[in-house]
Amino acid sequence: MKSDTQQMGRAQKEQTLQLFLPATTKREITLRAAESGETVRVTVLRALEAYGFFVPEDAFVDRRKQR
Repeated sequence: MKSDTQQMGRAQKEQTLQLFLPATTKREITLRAAESGETVRVTVLRALEAYGFFVPEDAFVDRRKQR
């Protein structure tokens, strides 16, 4: 059975999470995102998912506007 969070998916309003990281950690996240061609947001969401947190599949979409 899925939890309430899993059933809501993206229908749930997104919220901001702001945190302080060591500069080297932030740089490594940024570099990994650039190497994979993904946004930093998607890179962090993938890491959270790998750690066992539920992340809705449609959260991995690049939300930046196309030019």
